[in-house]
Amino acid sequence: MEEETAGVRTLLGNPKKAIIMMAIPIAIANIVQSTNNIIDAVWVAGLGTAALAATGVLFPYFFILIGIGNGIGVGASQAIARRIGAKDKEGADRVAAQAFFLTLVAGLIISVLYLIALEPLLAATGAGDYLDECVAYGAPLLGSGVVVVFCSMFSGLLRAEGAAKRAMITQLLGAVLNIIFDPIFIYVLDMGVAGAAWATILSMVLSIWLAFYWYIIKKDTFIRIPMRGFRFNGELIKDILKVGAPASLEMILISLCAMATNVIVLIVDAENGVAIFTTGWRILDLLMIPAMSIGFALVPIGAAALGARDFDKMKVAYKYALKVSVGLSLVMMLLTLVIAPLMVAMFTYNDDVSHLEKDLTTFLRMCCVFLPFMAFGFPSASMFQALGKGLQSLCSALVMNLLRIPLCYIAAITVGTMSALCCGLIASEIGGSMVTFLWCIIVLRKLFAENKAVEQ
Repeated sequence: MEEETAGVRTLLGNPKKAIIMMAIPIAIANIVQSTNNIIDAVWVAGLGTAALAATGVLFPYFFILIGIGNGIGVGASQAIARRIGAKDKEGADRVAAQAFFLTLVAGLIISVLYLIALEPLLAATGAGDYLDECVAYGAPLLGSGVVVVFCSMFSGLLRAEGAAKRAMITQLLGAVLNIIFDPIFIYVLDMGVAGAAWATILSMVLSIWLAFYWYIIKKDTFIRIPMRGFRFNGELIKDILKVGAPASLEMILISLCAMATNVIVLIVDAENGVAIFTTGWRILDLLMIPAMSIGFALVPIGAAALGARDFDKMKVAYKYALKVSVGLSLVMMLLTLVIAPLMVAMFTYNDDVSHLEKDLTTFLRMCCVFLPFMAFGFPSASMFQALGKGLQSLCSALVMNLLRIPLCYIAAITVGTMSALCCGLIASEIGGSMVTFLWCIIVLRKLFAENKAVEQ
């Protein structure tokens, strides 16, 4: 196999060190990206409640684009890392090429579909009186969906070869540029909420260019993307999609449930509910990043161990991922309970939205309780993906999200308060996470027992 890069040596080395070495840059990138999303909302909040709500209503649709790119990236990451573990460099390169062109086709299709059905989709999923603002923000953002999909896919490819720092750099570049572009497009160029969308797309285009430069022009990555004579390969696409398709569907499911939750929120508070829920969830997304980053790091590490048939390494990696994930999430929960008002303050500086402060603080302090429980779920779902069991990961997400809808709906029509709605959210997140964890333990025990029997 071609000379190993530092990233590949990390991937194939000590699993505990690999988890930390990969999770830290992933976490930094995701924190900056989530902070960027929050800053987006902070700048937009200056335009009023309608513009702030519009960004929240559009976020699930945007998340679907991220989900498609992330799904292909995760599927390719598992397939590539498994081949790296098995010392099959040529096979890993061929998977990367399939992932590149698959992303291009998928991104173009979803962008066109979004543009065709934008207004009726938004009207059906909580836009309400904010439809004009939602369309102004959504048209450029979703119409350029192929850009969003490529950003997520390239991150997956870089993580597959252990190059988490490079994945971080691309995401940092996009986030920092967006932070710079936001006030210019929104206020200086007087583009309003549409300016926030164009700022996001331009920043992503520039971050994609950096990844493209490494892979196609400079060619200094371990994995190559062979373009000449490319043809789609059914077997390789199947290998990517056996993990990638369930991963994409999982994120799409999360987005659809978020849209449904927006509609349920309108039952409780038609005036302010969507702004409270979507803004609060942005902050919770930021707080979940440590556990999510551990999970992202675990996928290529576990897949490489699977390719090398090193089950002891896989066991050590999973146990360590759980330990670190739960510990960090407990810290996030305690931090939120103490400083929730400070977290909320950045969104309520405008007189038009200052009345949301109390309810938003209550929302955060209630919902942060599920964070330590979700810390069991993220690494477990990632271990399913590392094993090539994308369907199990999808099913665990189904449990969590399908619980949310009836529980929140019952809370909305019986009690009819945002606090009751929070209880429904908490119960579904805890229940789904623990089911995922217990299921993963069962699957791993069976796998290890089968391997031990073969060795004997």
